[in-house]
Amino acid sequence: MRQPQFWLGIVVSLVCLAAIFIFIEPAEILAALRTARYGYLGLAGVCIVAFMVLRAVRWRFMLNSGRNQDGGVPYSKVFHIQNIGYMLNNLLPFRLGDVARAVLIGSVPPLSISQGLSTMVVERVFDLLFMVILFPFTLVAVTELPPEINTAVQITGLIAIAATIILIIAANQRRRAAKIAAVILERIPFLNTAVWLKRFDDLLLGLNTLTRPKDGLILIILSIIVWLPIFLGYYLAMLAANIQPTLIEATFVACVAAFSVAAPSSPGQVGVFEAGVTFALVAILGHPDAESGSFAFLYHASNYIVLGLLGAIGINRTSSTFSSVIASARALTAR
Repeated sequence: MRQPQFWLGIVVSLVCLAAIFIFIEPAEILAALRTARYGYLGLAGVCIVAFMVLRAVRWRFMLNSGRNQDGGVPYSKVFHIQNIGYMLNNLLPFRLGDVARAVLIGSVPPLSISQGLSTMVVERVFDLLFMVILFPFTLVAVTELPPEINTAVQITGLIAIAATIILIIAANQRRRAAKIAAVILERIPFLNTAVWLKRFDDLLLGLNTLTRPKDGLILIILSIIVWLPIFLGYYLAMLAANIQPTLIEATFVACVAAFSVAAPSSPGQVGVFEAGVTFALVAILGHPDAESGSFAFLYHASNYIVLGLLGAIGINRTSSTFSSVIASARALTAR
C-alpha cells in the first residue's frame, strides 16, 4: 500500500465505477439484475472452468517443451498451481498471483522459477497477439465505426502478425537475437543492460516450443482453442442479462475487455472491466444501458467466484497455505 502504483490503480477503478453510475442509474442496474436469467450465468461459469482447463493444457505443454509430454510435469499440479495464481491476481495488486505461480511451479522438479516466469510471459504475449489479430475481424459486428479507427485497428493487427513472426525467428536464432538485444539495450543509458538481457533470455527460453515446427503449430492452435470457451461464456452471460447478442458481438466485447483490463486498476481489474464492456455494449453496439451494466457486473462476479473456488481447491490439493504462497511471492518480488 506504500507503492504509488497501488493508489493509482485504486483511483482509476473508482473513476471507472463512478462513470458507469453517472450514465446509468444504479437502480436500473439493480432492476436488471433482478430479472436476469441465472441459468445462463451458470453455463457461463462452466465456460470459465473450461477456459482454465485448456489454459493449463497449454501451460503444461510449454513447461514440458523438449521433454516427453507424458512423463513431464503432472497436469494436476499445473492446473492447481495455475488456479492459485489466478485467484491471487483477483485479490492482490501488481499481479502477484503470477509471481506465486512461478514460485510454486519452480518447486516442481525438474522445473525452475525462471521457466515458470518465462512461460507465463509467453502466455501473455500470445494472448495479446491473438486478441489484436482477432479484433479487426470482430468489427463486422459494428455498424458504425469511424474509418480512422478501422484503419488503426487493421494496422495494429498487421503489427501483431509481424511481432509474432519476429518472436518465432528470435526463438530459432537465440544467440543472434541476444546479441542484437545487447546492442540495443546498451544504447539506452537508464536501463541495466545485464538485468534486461537476462529477462530477454528468459523470454526466449519460454519460446523454446517455437523452435520445433510441430510444437510451434500445436502452441498456436492451443492459443486459439483456449479462448473459445470465453467467447461462448460472454455470449451466455449476455443472454443471462437479457441482451440478445450474436457470437461475433460477444467476441468483440471479449476483445474490448481484454484491452481494458490492461489499464492500471485495483486488484481483479474492478471498474476498468465494467467500464470497458459497458462502453462496448452501449456506445458501440447499441444495447440497452441497464442490461449492459448488469452484464458487466454479473460476468465479473461469476469470474471472481469460479476462480476463487478453483484457487481454494488448488491450495488444498497442493498442501499450500494462503499466507505461505503470498510470503514466497513477496520474497521473490523483493529479489
